[in-house]
Amino acid sequence: MSSKFAISLLGLTVAAAVAAVGTSVYTARKLDEQIQKTIEQVNTSHVVRASWYLTSSLPFSRNGVLHLVFLNERMRENAKAVPVIHNDPESLQRVQEEMAEPLTEESRKPVELYINISNTTFPFIVKGTASLDMMRGTPGDLVKRKELPATLPMTLSWQYIAPNQDFGMRLSMDSWKIAQPDQDVSVGAAEFSLKGDLSDALELNYAWDGFKANGRYNGHNTVEIMPLDGSSLLRNFSGIWISPEGHMRLAGMKASASDGKFDMGELQFNSVMDEVVTETGTMLNMKHKLVLNKLALHSAQDQFDVEDLQLGVNFTGLNKQGLEELAAQMQAKQPDFMQMMKSLNKITTRTMRVELAPFRMKLNKAMVTATGKLETLPFEVEQVMQAAAAHTPDPFKYMIQGDLNFSAEMNAIQALPADVQQQLDVLQKQGYVKIDNKGLSSNMLLRGGVVTANGKIVDIEPTQMQEEE
Repeated sequence: MSSKFAISLLGLTVAAAVAAVGTSVYTARKLDEQIQKTIEQVNTSHVVRASWYLTSSLPFSRNGVLHLVFLNERMRENAKAVPVIHNDPESLQRVQEEMAEPLTEESRKPVELYINISNTTFPFIVKGTASLDMMRGTPGDLVKRKELPATLPMTLSWQYIAPNQDFGMRLSMDSWKIAQPDQDVSVGAAEFSLKGDLSDALELNYAWDGFKANGRYNGHNTVEIMPLDGSSLLRNFSGIWISPEGHMRLAGMKASASDGKFDMGELQFNSVMDEVVTETGTMLNMKHKLVLNKLALHSAQDQFDVEDLQLGVNFTGLNKQGLEELAAQMQAKQPDFMQMMKSLNKITTRTMRVELAPFRMKLNKAMVTATGKLETLPFEVEQVMQAAAAHTPDPFKYMIQGDLNFSAEMNAIQALPADVQQQLDVLQKQGYVKIDNKGLSSNMLLRGGVVTANGKIVDIEPTQMQEEE
């Protein structure tokens, strides 16, 4: 019996080993397919080109070099490709002149990165590491000019478990310094991690100890970015990744030069998305809030001191079912146009609202506040299409309404530059703003495509109206 048991145990062990080898080889092949698919997706971009060079292909590992080329010139062209203003030939001339500006030799060169990647495969598991080659590409040029150290104390590692799509990635960097004749640079330690289920949700955490540079050209110049940390939840929403919750804190920022100083205090940003069940369906609501405790800019021309700045922006009324159906259609190989229209109508037939909740700050010790909202009136997409077919100008503007109330105490107005104060005087004479010994105030309304300020109609298309006259 003992010999039969030993033979059976040996057989099971051999079978398990063969299965492990087979699944590891299968995992490696699937990894090859995924790498190729990712490279093809990256190369559909207009600004990045990617190449993968395999250096080692063993049954349980895949090692290679990922070559990335960022096309600076194309990026600059895309940034300048702004829409030309209708009935304004000068705007076309401005764009053409900007496009004709000669690029510097450095701007013409693409940014090239060579990343050494090593992957090890186990049954349905992939583990990998990556490092940036500092002797090749753009990093190599920067090292030669002594703008970067020859080695960066940075490591990147990841692990992916296929059965449950569990993913984890960690990027860490130790602090480093570099000294040049005209400046000293000190970069703080950083940590970045991403983990979770690739089919559902991922948690992002990051922290950075900051940055400091001391320059010795045109006098003494300093720039300091204080510690930064934050987190964000990423969720797979019908094939589209969104962030329903995020938090960020920047301890501050400072800069000084011979002609002035800049000092920013702690900055916080928080966002959250929740769901509310109503009679017309489940609605998605998003709340964003930014808080800045101080911002000072002191120079020969300007003296600004901002304190206790708070900006809240709430977005409400987005129909969840319509958005999910629309996202699914966008992912489909052959989207159903009629189904997309029905999904859009589920969104547009509900009122969506963007609201300041609220905005306030102290400018040179004087209070500045603003409240308001912009909302859509319920409509069906077919209405817009029919209006467009009937050559109705800007039919969408009749489906939006809003209001904005703005006020500022007198000391805040006096802190503004002289040319801005002159513009305010013009607006006061036109009746758009009210200025008295208490300060400035204005009430703006958008109704039926018409904007009014303090009851006066605002001419928002002067060029087009003049030509029509």
